[in-house]
Amino acid sequence: MADEQPDVYDLDRISHAVLAMDPADVRRLVARGEGGPWLAGPDHGDGRALAVHPAVGGHGLTVERADAIELVSRVLDHRLAEGALDEQQHDQMLTEAVVGLSLL
Repeated sequence: MADEQPDVYDLDRISHAVLAMDPADVRRLVARGEGGPWLAGPDHGDGRALAVHPAVGGHGLTVERADAIELVSRVLDHRLAEGALDEQQHDQMLTEAVVGLSLL
């Protein structure tokens, strides 16, 4: 069973390994009630609410495996709209995210 993929990913780990962002900033962007735009909500991306949950032990958040790439895409789209990334950086980071998530 060592080949099994996890059902959820730790959002802090995605923040560091895939997005190269501070986990607190990512939590603020994606979580409801954190003062940010709630990028995991249905008003963003493909129009569906993503499965983001409190982590076991109560520290941090997790995102369901099936929603991880969409969540990363929404964060990168937000950073592009803010001007924090240009289109080339956005596209490169999204490509790297797909690979990076497969390695987590």
